[in-house]
Amino acid sequence: MVISGFMLITVKGKTAAVIEQLQKLPGVEVHHVEQEVKIILTLEAPSVDESYRIGEAFKEIDGIVTICLAYTNFEDDDAMQHQVVIH
Repeated sequence: MVISGFMLITVKGKTAAVIEQLQKLPGVEVHHVEQEVKIILTLEAPSVDESYRIGEAFKEIDGIVTICLAYTNFEDDDAMQHQVVIH
């Protein structure tokens, strides 16, 4: 499981419509709205690739001005695990 935290900034007056569109995306949970334009959300996905694909969909939502990735935890994603052999 990959968990990411985002802050999005929206056009004033479009925040509710943006949230409505975000909630249609799998794994997206809106946690807080600040100053009527800042949306705090998390995105949970089964892999880094899927997380990236869903995050890219944010760009298509009308009313989003800025997308800020605050953190990503992907320690459980097998694709990101690499074994290092030291000789």
